[in-house]
Amino acid sequence: MTTGEADFLSTFGLSAPPAVQVEPGQVVVVVLVYNEMLRLPAFLKHYRNIGIEKFIFVDNASVDGTADYLKAQADVVLISTQKPFKSYKSTGRELIADTYLAGHWVLFPDADELLVYPGWPDLSVPELVEYLQGHGFEALFTTMVDMYAEGGLSEMNYASGDDLIEACPNFDPNGYRFNPLKGSHGKRFETPVRHVFGGTRERIFHTEAKRSRTALDNLIIRLFFSIRSKAPATGFRRKLDRLVLKLIKNSLPDPAAVQSKVQFLKWKKGLKFSGSVHNVRQNLELAPDWAALLHFKYLNDYALKVAEALERKQHTDNSGHYLDYHKQLETLQAQGLSFEESQRFEGDRSLLACGLMRESQLLKTWRRNAKS
Repeated sequence: MTTGEADFLSTFGLSAPPAVQVEPGQVVVVVLVYNEMLRLPAFLKHYRNIGIEKFIFVDNASVDGTADYLKAQADVVLISTQKPFKSYKSTGRELIADTYLAGHWVLFPDADELLVYPGWPDLSVPELVEYLQGHGFEALFTTMVDMYAEGGLSEMNYASGDDLIEACPNFDPNGYRFNPLKGSHGKRFETPVRHVFGGTRERIFHTEAKRSRTALDNLIIRLFFSIRSKAPATGFRRKLDRLVLKLIKNSLPDPAAVQSKVQFLKWKKGLKFSGSVHNVRQNLELAPDWAALLHFKYLNDYALKVAEALERKQHTDNSGHYLDYHKQLETLQAQGLSFEESQRFEGDRSLLACGLMRESQLLKTWRRNAKS
């Protein structure tokens, strides 16, 4: 047994590795789950519809039927573990990918995230990979877009298998910025050099900063860090980026929830994520295009999910973000998340129009040629 195999078995508490057969060129989805039966049927339907034929799930001792449901799916490999989620959050995905998926394109969404991208749903994921590989790209940047219903969460009657987008069709089209991470974290991880922040999370939950935002702060954000701005391409520009951020960082919420990920990439052995799949330590060639993860946190089970997270303390900073979610629980149950600027999701054009998705001329030309 190799060191890598021993680490794999030890991390998940297994006596033998699962059998995983991946076909050449196959795109694989890897997901960590706990009690996600409410979302799984719609999740699997979405990814199957866009061309995914292989899933690897790690189930962390769910008690809602998640494991039994996944065992019955012919295209799913299930790894069941009793180990606490936080013990493998940073390494579990890497171990699975290193063991089984080197050389394959892999998606690492959460069970409440549906991938959309320019050309969705007509363009399949395998076709998108053909474009990415054909142009030498190694990863695709994805924003995170919180989706929500019209009324209060207590009024929701979403049932497992219902269409998630129909149930939660609204999102925040504005209030985002595109800037580097604060502190040393942004220096230690090469990809990406900037992240998306703001939107629904900062409008409702993460609102506190060390000082009030001034007109000068707003001007700097608009000039340097708007959602349509470009990430710096050189080391000097990256240093300048961080210097400019220091001018406004005390006016930004703390903590600030990262609203973007690098969760769609061609796997190479040895790649390292940050605590989640927001950052990769190595430098990868990102496509100029952006995809998006439609995020369906705000369903009937929202209150239960918040309570579970605070009790289990398996997420970042002992689930510290969930303290902010808990503070707003009564308001969300009664009033929901909608406000006067909420917009209805009408496909990829909705996100392209507000800057939460990007389509390069390169992709436009490729798509046009692929059709002809």
